[in-house]
Amino acid sequence: MAPTTPSLPHNTFLGSWHPGTPDGPVELKEWQLSTAWRIAENLSVNNPFYADHLGSLPTERSAETFRSLPTTTKDQVVADCEEHPPYGSRTTCDHADVRNLVETSGTSGQGREVYVMNADDEVAAVQMEATGFWWSGIRPGTRVLLTLPVGTTAAGLWYYGGLRLLGANVFSVGSYSTDRKIDFLRRFGADVVVGTPSYVQRIAVAAAEIGLDPKQFGVDVLIVAGESYEESWAREIELLWDATLYEQYGCTERAVAWTCPGGVLQDGRLGVLHFPPETAYCEVIDPSTGRDVQDGEVGELVVTPLTAEASPLLRYRTRDRVQWVAPGSCSCDRPLAGIRAGGVQRYDDMMKIKGMNVWPTQFDAAIFGVPGVMNYRGTVEVVNGRESVRVRVECLPNRSEAVLLEVREAISGSIGLRAEVQPLKPGELSLEIPEGFVKVSRWTDNRRPDPSPPQNAIANSELPK
Repeated sequence: MAPTTPSLPHNTFLGSWHPGTPDGPVELKEWQLSTAWRIAENLSVNNPFYADHLGSLPTERSAETFRSLPTTTKDQVVADCEEHPPYGSRTTCDHADVRNLVETSGTSGQGREVYVMNADDEVAAVQMEATGFWWSGIRPGTRVLLTLPVGTTAAGLWYYGGLRLLGANVFSVGSYSTDRKIDFLRRFGADVVVGTPSYVQRIAVAAAEIGLDPKQFGVDVLIVAGESYEESWAREIELLWDATLYEQYGCTERAVAWTCPGGVLQDGRLGVLHFPPETAYCEVIDPSTGRDVQDGEVGELVVTPLTAEASPLLRYRTRDRVQWVAPGSCSCDRPLAGIRAGGVQRYDDMMKIKGMNVWPTQFDAAIFGVPGVMNYRGTVEVVNGRESVRVRVECLPNRSEAVLLEVREAISGSIGLRAEVQPLKPGELSLEIPEGFVKVSRWTDNRRPDPSPPQNAIANSELPK
């Protein structure tokens, strides 16, 4: 029997699956905007949630007027699901057409969003994942160790579908222990390992603990998602596995971005994650003004999915803090907008320490800028009535004294805070990571009386509509 040819994008360079999608940068941008406007027009008339939320639309159909439309927030989606169970009033498809549902993790403390999918939604979701997997070099028969569990959260389910669409040989080991995952690698090998940055590192450290070199597994590609990282970490993890690092950004609200071919380390710095053109109309705005940011600037990602029929959304505020990369700015020459690799953080993650607003990225830059630092975790707590910053740093034993001093000076010099620094052996932090697809924050705030996550840096009521 002849081998089955896998489904591929109509245009693999662009990542588009339909012949009618334009391939020129100007035409593509106009097509995405006009599609987003058609969605807005339909929702304002036919969707119970958005008919009330949008009101009458402006007559002009420009990017500027689209930006004036009200945004949709997580708390609004959660409230709609609770007031109109089980799927919310946004969901207007017939129940007989529902093929699946995905939900957010609920880790923000605001409850879980629920999104149902019809047959067309399922196809679009796996296609948007297959695009990036193809860019990462996955082909029919490629052995992929998928460490994400396949459940009701989107990542594992959609990843599995996208990999199968390309004909990959998927080892779906998300529910197994780290030891058993290592057994799979030792017995079968793998061309690709998929997981969070922290978990990919944990597997390598756990293997080394039992005398196995990660390089012996024959892994060529690492694909990570869910956590930020620094350029120095990317270089170290590539050396540890002797593999090329790729990244995916994704949200349950149906926006994804993927590293273009070549990996995240390009042109001497962290590269670009591109948004496949048919997935979503993406904006990056200044959260205090609602205005678009410029190329290279940081802002909040706002998405309007273009292929979400069963659970539509319009101008959803992700609360993800990203660096905008304009179309054509990447060396790959794709006419696709994107965001900088390694740099996605949550606006919820900002900490107020001793009266100062501090982002985890500021600590990342200071600490990873010290030679010899491999990983770290930080804690903010109250000791004897005073706020205290404690940092545990992985480094080589022969560098521990120097790293302790240099990290303390780097934090003081660049952020203006004093910190207690504790050196650790390589791998100690990685072994603390829980099993499964768990997004690990490098910072823990123990000052709050309850374990709930920090409130948004800017309250939703203060955000421009």
